[in-house]
Amino acid sequence: MTMAVNAEVAKYTRDGWNAPNCDFQSWLERAPWRTLQGTTYGIAADDEPAHPALTDDILVQRIYKLDIATFLTAERVSYQNISRLVTLAPDEHSQVFLVTQTSDEVRHFEVFCQCLASCGVDPAARNDMMESVTTREMQKFYDLIAEQTDKGDFAGAMLAHNVVLEGMAYPVYRYEAAYWSVFAPHLTRIIRGAFADEVHHVKFGESIITRYLGLGDDSRNRIQRLMRQFHTLMTEVFESTIHHYIHLYQLVANQYRDLVGGIEIFPQRRMADMTEEEQVRVLFREIQAEHERRLARIGL
Repeated sequence: MTMAVNAEVAKYTRDGWNAPNCDFQSWLERAPWRTLQGTTYGIAADDEPAHPALTDDILVQRIYKLDIATFLTAERVSYQNISRLVTLAPDEHSQVFLVTQTSDEVRHFEVFCQCLASCGVDPAARNDMMESVTTREMQKFYDLIAEQTDKGDFAGAMLAHNVVLEGMAYPVYRYEAAYWSVFAPHLTRIIRGAFADEVHHVKFGESIITRYLGLGDDSRNRIQRLMRQFHTLMTEVFESTIHHYIHLYQLVANQYRDLVGGIEIFPQRRMADMTEEEQVRVLFREIQAEHERRLARIGL
């Protein structure tokens, strides 16, 4: 006898709210069966080979490693904190979703670790690299995220992770996927796969924060204060990134202009028509615009 799914009866206890397609069954259909099928560490056998510059040019390889190390810093913050939030979640629905999100974040971390290992970077060197790319401003940003978990503030932690940090990934992942499409098509595939996960994390975060904003207590004021802090730190993080690393990216862009110049790094904007600093500033404007749209959608 085949059991039919009764959509009229909820399977989890809830407190008058819902985030559709954020259960474990949806995760199984989305991740192992679809986005990961036919891949090994996120790379498919039919992916285009990497450009020779990725192994032959020390500068290109250095930037490749720096980018992956930067991804890793965010993924480590995510899986370490999201896993702790499972016990803080107010209902079964949230607990189950956060287990699937932890699985996503740990998988991203493992895949990016494998990318560096494939370049001969061992765990000790990887950790040193992660520390070197974490600017003081970025560490302040990560510390404020972890502080919400340390305090046991579930709403604050969800805002920090699933609205701010994961929301920032939207424009960043689109940019990075385009940037590496010529040098490292396998990395572009991995980034797009991670991006697909972040979309679901943000959707859940928006649902959670919308719920807390409607409670009628001090949640709205507390969330608004925290959001202002994050907005300030977001600006500082991007300014520090421009100051510390942009010259390396510009050197690569100048050297490989014929190869990468035609990449549409933003809609109707080619790399050849923009300096690296202009690209980062446009990227940050996109993050801010996306951020504002998200806040409007959840009622902040």
